[in-house]
Amino acid sequence: MRPATLDSYRERLDRVLVYIRDNLDEPLTIDRLAGIACLSPFHFHRIFSAFVGETVNGHVRRLRLEQAALWIASTADSVTDTALAVGYETPAAFARAFRERFGLSPSEFREHRGETFFSGAEQFVIKEVVAVKPEMREIEDMRVLFVRRSGAYSEAAKSAWETLMGFAYKNRLLSVETRGIGIGYDDPAVTAEECLRYDACITFFGEVALTGDVGIQNIAGGRYAVFLHKGPYDGLAEIYRDIFGNWIATSGCTLRDQPSFEIYLNRDPRRTKPENLRTEIWVPVE
Repeated sequence: MRPATLDSYRERLDRVLVYIRDNLDEPLTIDRLAGIACLSPFHFHRIFSAFVGETVNGHVRRLRLEQAALWIASTADSVTDTALAVGYETPAAFARAFRERFGLSPSEFREHRGETFFSGAEQFVIKEVVAVKPEMREIEDMRVLFVRRSGAYSEAAKSAWETLMGFAYKNRLLSVETRGIGIGYDDPAVTAEECLRYDACITFFGEVALTGDVGIQNIAGGRYAVFLHKGPYDGLAEIYRDIFGNWIATSGCTLRDQPSFEIYLNRDPRRTKPENLRTEIWVPVE
């Protein structure tokens, strides 16, 4: 444990929580809030969710609606004025969100003077640290072939790998040295499912004539904390929560402004039992 590092993350996220509380009527973008926390936008939303227990958007939405409910129950302000004061662009959008949250329209809620109001106390709790221990590695830039797909990660990954591996087999690009790499750019708890971005990548050597959806990109070299996950791919989300909610706060490491990526160690995951799958999670650090 490194109390000074934990205190640093608490202080950074406390600044964000205070800023959100005081600016509910303003646009609260990830970039803006990440800047207040002095954290990379690549990693801010994962750290916020892991530490606070809510996504950034969920936290902002809850506070806006709870503030609006207090005003509606205790003042004579119009619903329109209240909606605008907590950052909603239209009364209709506000009314829909309010009913979803409280089960009543704003006018019905006012009539009952908030009898059913649930005031969830804002909490900021560092979860119990889980003992995840990485290996620190330095690598050079990796030049990779890739195919990008968008959508639910399970579906996007399947489609991307089918296209990429078809291209690789056709062009005889696979060898014992080929590495299979996946880059998931977005957090499913934050980004709409249809907008999630996934790149299926393989390392290669020499020159390749590109066709169709296949492209070339560089994966940044440098220092990485490498975590080994043993088991099904659907367990990766829990590992990410432990990394960004616990390990990073106690490690003394600073995240670099690069996406994390995964290296799949099994030669053919399709023919491997789920419990025997091995995946490395590479987290970029200073």
